[in-house]
Amino acid sequence: MNQETLTKIGLSKAESIIYLSLLKLGDSNVKDISKDTGFHRTNIYDVLELLKNKGLVAFIKKGKTFYYETTDPKNLYNMLEEKKEILKTLMPGLEALSKLKKEKISVSVFKGEEGMKSVFNDILREKGDIYGLGIKGQLRDKLPFYAEQFLRDMKLQKKKYYGLYDKKEHISPVFTEIRFLPKNVSIPVATHIYSNKVLITIWEPDLIAILIKSKEVSDTYKSHFNLLWNISKKQT
Repeated sequence: MNQETLTKIGLSKAESIIYLSLLKLGDSNVKDISKDTGFHRTNIYDVLELLKNKGLVAFIKKGKTFYYETTDPKNLYNMLEEKKEILKTLMPGLEALSKLKKEKISVSVFKGEEGMKSVFNDILREKGDIYGLGIKGQLRDKLPFYAEQFLRDMKLQKKKYYGLYDKKEHISPVFTEIRFLPKNVSIPVATHIYSNKVLITIWEPDLIAILIKSKEVSDTYKSHFNLLWNISKKQT
């Protein structure tokens, strides 16, 4: 066995050299090890401490001098087994990290009537439930002809649409269920959450839509929606 072989199983170069020196010399003090390896005595003490912690070296005091020797070489197996067990414990977390990819977040801004129609068409294209906050009939008020078409398509696709309203007015006929926010809670900006997207629509003084595509952002908004949903009153 040579020093390079021991470094392959996890010992440092210095640990490998001193371990092999002790295997060859047997019961030895630091002076003996220094003569055999050429290492400075201070460095040898540091390395011996590391080898003792790994269970590869033992010592005995004779008079005022410490003598060192290797333990059973099979303890190298124990060292590797311990590392294997540690690795088993770490593996689930390591695998999770390897699968974790930084999400690309895209933010798009749409302006005017055609831009607003474009983002509402995106709602129709995506699968899954839709959650609306601060809805006040803005689409029917600003784009009545398109709103009629949008609501018709929502019914045809049988989409589940949950809405939180400030007041009992401008209620959309396509909501699966609606609830009314507590009086002290107001949502000034209309927001839709669907798929992995968040759509924020501004209707005054100009028509502006901000579409955020991000699962993390969508999940955060959905959590906020659920919180408000749970403290809101059902429609009667």
